[in-house]
Amino acid sequence: MGRPRNRLELRAEAEAAEALGLNSGDDKGRRRPGRSADEPPQLRSKPIAGPKMRVVWAVCDMGGRTVATFDYVDKADAEAKAAELKARGKGAHFVRSVKEPMGSGGGGNR
Repeated sequence: MGRPRNRLELRAEAEAAEALGLNSGDDKGRRRPGRSADEPPQLRSKPIAGPKMRVVWAVCDMGGRTVATFDYVDKADAEAKAAELKARGKGAHFVRSVKEPMGSGGGGNR
């Protein structure tokens, strides 16, 4: 492919082809035909929603594995569990919020 063609050159070629009768005058409007007023519009279906999620506090080890989970309102309990594991010499643990599907587990201490 070369460089883009000049608009004026393209117009001159189209007019020359029309003068020779190579182009029909029917394709002047290149727009897509619209739908009639009687025809109802197509409705798109709603995307399928994923499961409802809830936020819980997860006590994790330094590898990122979850050791215990607590409900969102029990953040103090989660931090206490992380401190307890650290005091027992189980390594460093941290608390982070995690989203999980509702209905799984039931929360609480695992």
